[in-house]
Amino acid sequence: MAFTDMQSPQDFSESLYESMPFPVILTDAAGTGFFLNDAARRALGWKGDGSEPLAAVLGQADLVPRLQGYAVSGRAHSHTLRFNCADESDFEAAAHVISIRSTEGEAGYALLLRSLLTGGSHGEQVLLGSRIYSALDTIPEGVAIFDRDEKILVFNRAFRDGCGAAKDAVRVGATVESIIRANVGAGNYRGIVPGTPDAEAMIQSRLRDHRRETGRVHTVQRADGRWIRSESHVMDSGEVVGLRIDITDLKAIEHELEIKHRQYTKLLQLLPDLIVRTDKDLVIQFCNEPYATFYGSTPEKLVGTHVMDLVSTEQPVLDELERLTPDNPLATVELAIRNAEGEERWLLWTATAIFEDGLPTEFVGAGRDVTELKRQHERLAEQARELQRKNEALNQFAATVSHDLKSPIRHIASFAEMILDDVESGQLGDLSTHAAYVRRAAFRMQKLVDRLLEYAQIAYQIRYVKSVPLDAVVADALTLLEGHIRESAATIDAKPLPRVKGDPELLRRLMQNLIGNAIKYRRRDSRPSVRIYGEGTADSVRIVVEDDGIGIDPKHAETIFGLFQRLHQDEKIYDGTGIGLALAQRIVESHSGTVTLDTSYRDGARFIVVLPRG
Repeated sequence: MAFTDMQSPQDFSESLYESMPFPVILTDAAGTGFFLNDAARRALGWKGDGSEPLAAVLGQADLVPRLQGYAVSGRAHSHTLRFNCADESDFEAAAHVISIRSTEGEAGYALLLRSLLTGGSHGEQVLLGSRIYSALDTIPEGVAIFDRDEKILVFNRAFRDGCGAAKDAVRVGATVESIIRANVGAGNYRGIVPGTPDAEAMIQSRLRDHRRETGRVHTVQRADGRWIRSESHVMDSGEVVGLRIDITDLKAIEHELEIKHRQYTKLLQLLPDLIVRTDKDLVIQFCNEPYATFYGSTPEKLVGTHVMDLVSTEQPVLDELERLTPDNPLATVELAIRNAEGEERWLLWTATAIFEDGLPTEFVGAGRDVTELKRQHERLAEQARELQRKNEALNQFAATVSHDLKSPIRHIASFAEMILDDVESGQLGDLSTHAAYVRRAAFRMQKLVDRLLEYAQIAYQIRYVKSVPLDAVVADALTLLEGHIRESAATIDAKPLPRVKGDPELLRRLMQNLIGNAIKYRRRDSRPSVRIYGEGTADSVRIVVEDDGIGIDPKHAETIFGLFQRLHQDEKIYDGTGIGLALAQRIVESHSGTVTLDTSYRDGARFIVVLPRG
């Protein structure tokens, strides 16, 4: 088909031609006729079937050479042309001129009208093409398009009406700056007084935002209380699309959310529990004041810190978090953690993981300080153990009374019977001997009763607990044992000892018993040698009392601490009641400590005492 026939525009893309909302004019290279699409017929009023020359629409001198020059400049550029309507009116419009060819190879031009610059109805001022204009006017957001010179080409009703008292400043050809200044002058912006430096600063800021190639969002509050967000977006053609969006409702929601957030944050800050929220990599996103204070910092400083920079690597934090799954997103663990002052505190942690697509995206932890509760439980447990020890001691006491005290009672009864018989028979020669036996048995029974009472009352004799220097305790015990030491010519080697927590009087009796036993159970052919030394850890003190005496068979390591457990029955060689070690164990246990026989020691006897550090 040749353009001279102008029967149809099939050589020009039909979809572009027929459905294009912009007016499109097709003509041959000589301008002998033109063809219009529906939008062009509505805008110009011509039939546009090729029967009229192009000069009827474009009555300009040197028309054809000008079209040729416009086409050569490229499709991206628009050109201002004056168009004649069938009703003899005219208008100026921006148009793109595109060089095309017919199916027979004949050259021609396609003119795409984009927007009016002068004349026409309000709808034409917005956009040539009724469908685009109607669509824009139904959009509640304000839309405007500005050319490279910052002059308005297209705008919808919402954009114009949104300017309120300055809406008359919105017209085709008006510049961005004139529209902004008109809005400022009309007092449309809350807190902005026309003619002030603040007003000028705002105008310049808005212009800079409009000119940014990447676009910029500018939010202002109008005098009527409405919030408007303005956006500028640069198109490839160099034109700028401006948007004005009423975000008052969003601002109200944002304000409510901010109030809720502040209330939520304040609540979290008031809670005594330690609250922390991290991302999937355990980097802190939020923590409350108690959490930050625990680690000697502030919430602001801890945000961005990795949790493992605060928590000891020995604590099973990662193991617990790795066990969380979408089906079981919650875990509870009790940990002993040292705070900023180095004090060990027990925290009951509850960790929750938030999952997306099966993978954790963040973790929330809440830690409650249960140190005092833990200590109360420990005290209750210790009281229960102590009660059990007392019951065992009571049972042992009852058994001892029923067994060990019967021996002197039997002696007293037996010799009293013999004395009675002697008196009745008048044979008084053995009376003093029998009376002496009665006296010794009574004396022994008295001694046993005293020692039993001493043993039973040990736990109740702790008047107060304090930090006690063991060196002073050992010195007092040696002073009380001075006679035995001198009599046996014993050598005592006492090394410096740490401080312990306990009752000084009971600790003295403990050391007196252990050192006294070491002196008593010596070899008959040598002078005894006793060594006392110890070492301390962070929580406890280990005290050693060893000698070079007769020693103790390891099989008796447990029984020697029982009441009246004597390994040597001949009191003429090793006298005593067999209650010394039981008493020592009782004292140690009343201090939450332990005393044991070192069965690996073969050169005598070695006792090891462990007590809380003072």
